[in-house]
Amino acid sequence: MKRRLSRILIAATLTICSATSFAQGLATFEELRKVTDAAMQLAGKGETDAALKSFRHLTVIPKAEFDSMLAQSAAFLPTVAARFGNPIGQEFIEEKWVGKSMVRLTYFQKYDNQAMPWVFFCYLGKSGWVINTFRFDDKPQNLF
Repeated sequence: MKRRLSRILIAATLTICSATSFAQGLATFEELRKVTDAAMQLAGKGETDAALKSFRHLTVIPKAEFDSMLAQSAAFLPTVAARFGNPIGQEFIEEKWVGKSMVRLTYFQKYDNQAMPWVFFCYLGKSGWVINTFRFDDKPQNLF
């Protein structure tokens, strides 16, 4: 079961695979943080599907790929609940900048028995702030 969960979580890790999808970005970093904070508020309540959909419009991920990830996450969420317990909130961990146009935002989705890290990689490009890549997995130890 652990191996299957790891495979699904790896599959749920999204990267840019196509240059055919372009998101309309946000004008300011503060707007971007409001979107990721709101998504994590949903995730912290166990509303992972709603959390993912709430920032979909800011990703550069093709719709078909994003839809596939939604289906995969719905399939593994019962396993997460059985292993980690109930969702009990979220916590912002850090903001790490590389230059002035790329930032990594790290959060925890908190459960009774485990914290699940969510990481957003964001870029300030021609159209504003977008989410290039994001991931969530069951390996908080990788943050140390």
